[in-house]
Amino acid sequence: MSKNLFAFLKILISVGLAGLLLYLVFRNVDWMEFWDRAKSVDYSWVIASIILSIVAYVARAYRWNILLEPLGYDLKTSRTTLAVLIGYLANLALPRLGEITRCGVLKRNDNVSMPSAFGSVVTERIVDVFTLFLFIIISLFLESQRLYEFLHDAYKDLNIPYPILAGLVLTMIIGLVTLIIVVRKRDGLKGKFAVLLKGFIDGLLSLKDIKRPIGFIVSTLVLWLVYYLMSYIIIFSLPETSHLGPGVGFMLLITGGIALSIPVQSGFGTYHGMIAGMLLLYAVDENTGIFLATLLHTSQIVSVALFGSIALIISLIIRRKKSKEDKLAE
Repeated sequence: MSKNLFAFLKILISVGLAGLLLYLVFRNVDWMEFWDRAKSVDYSWVIASIILSIVAYVARAYRWNILLEPLGYDLKTSRTTLAVLIGYLANLALPRLGEITRCGVLKRNDNVSMPSAFGSVVTERIVDVFTLFLFIIISLFLESQRLYEFLHDAYKDLNIPYPILAGLVLTMIIGLVTLIIVVRKRDGLKGKFAVLLKGFIDGLLSLKDIKRPIGFIVSTLVLWLVYYLMSYIIIFSLPETSHLGPGVGFMLLITGGIALSIPVQSGFGTYHGMIAGMLLLYAVDENTGIFLATLLHTSQIVSVALFGSIALIISLIIRRKKSKEDKLAE
């Protein structure tokens, strides 16, 4: 199978799955009521959420810079912000494409090694997963009963056969042991693949060598605080949800984070269904929950499309300028 055909099939499956999930979520929606509700939204909160997203992008870029420093790269936050934004824009085309794309942008514009950059991105994602678990723990205290009901209702019918479960655990153990062996033996590896693998592992281990640990921690906290606020403030745009307390913000953050981690086209369908399902625990009816989820998701898509497109244009200008300078230097 050719690479082009394989890439096309991946996009087709992702888009098809997203379309199916959207149909399942929206099939019982009263569209007249949906449209009337859209007219009554206080969009000032939505606009505020979109503007606030800029802080999250810059915080993520700043944190990425800290991870790249031990690898020998001293970049401006503005440059990595462009890469982060273009990466998010690429994710709209294909799930997980953004991680590779943002590394490619730094490679073209700032000569950052792709394997090292990608390794640092993986490290960043591991930190994000850890932070998400931390929010889950916080929610256990703030919304313990509701969280238990949500998880119980969501997975009560999920019966995984023990052989499959044992196989998954065994695979994880083998993968972990293999990773440990490769990390310890990486200096003795040879060949082109070994160079790529070593660069990837060095990027992955960059966390232990960061020069600004406080800056890394603060930027991580700022990033997730902004994520929380971006979701929470939008509930005030609807009269039906404006009474919900701060605890629902953590639930939105957790549920949205899990939904967006599923490899479906930009979270279409998964995000709407899971957010609407979670809001049922707060006595928010299904139609209102789906509408709020649509409002939340659309605001994020608009933010990525708007700021990502601007970043792409700026990056192309930088790339063109760099090409001219390289030609003059020859």
